[in-house]
Amino acid sequence: MYLQKGLVAFWTVSKNEMHRTMRLGVQTILPPAITTLLYFLIFGHLMGSRIGPMNNLPYIEFIVPGLIMMNILTGAFSASVSVVYMQKWTRVIDEMLVSPMSSATILLSFVWVGVMRAIVIAIVVTLVATLCARVHVAHIFYSIFVGVLAASIFSLLGVINGLLAKTFDHISIMPTFVITPLSYLGGVFYSLDILPKLWQHVALFNPIVYIMSTFRYGFFSWTDTNLWVSTLIMLGFFVGLFMICMVMIRKRVGISV
Repeated sequence: MYLQKGLVAFWTVSKNEMHRTMRLGVQTILPPAITTLLYFLIFGHLMGSRIGPMNNLPYIEFIVPGLIMMNILTGAFSASVSVVYMQKWTRVIDEMLVSPMSSATILLSFVWVGVMRAIVIAIVVTLVATLCARVHVAHIFYSIFVGVLAASIFSLLGVINGLLAKTFDHISIMPTFVITPLSYLGGVFYSLDILPKLWQHVALFNPIVYIMSTFRYGFFSWTDTNLWVSTLIMLGFFVGLFMICMVMIRKRVGISV
């Protein structure tokens, strides 16, 4: 009975937020499709011919997984941070916390909203990619696993940001100054092999490098980092961030705006 009630609560929160996402599709889904198309036109076609092959692949094909993953990360983060902050701003989260819903159910519903938006955006971006380049996925199930895991990690980051944010401006700080720069430096547009040895070691401190590398393995069967080490690092981030979010929710950290 408790499990059934928890599933009902989880589905109710997730369904309402997903309906909002689809209603605002012009704002949440169309921009990634347009920006991805521009990336392919500028970096793929115009600059790709001058850059040449990357790891024995046409440059326009090489950037496909990176662009998909970059949109997954930003989409998942944006969805969860906005839903958490809006729940705080409208005081709905107070009602959720005093309800029989467990902290885990509340957290999982927030994370699932981010994951679902990331999945929708990933499908749209992949369709755009097929119009511009040859998209071949060597290990589709591993690619899906990495995509969902990465979306979950950044959804958890969005929950933390949403809980700590005091104003609307605060929810844009992390995407602007952290996620976007680390994504560009994480191997979206290049392989770590082209970097000098020193910067190859420095790049390993960027967690997005491991996400991009493992996701690219799902497409091309090669990776810049050790596959299993990268996967374990991602799982470690997920578990660590999940525990942090659980503590924050249980202790009501940042609940009041």
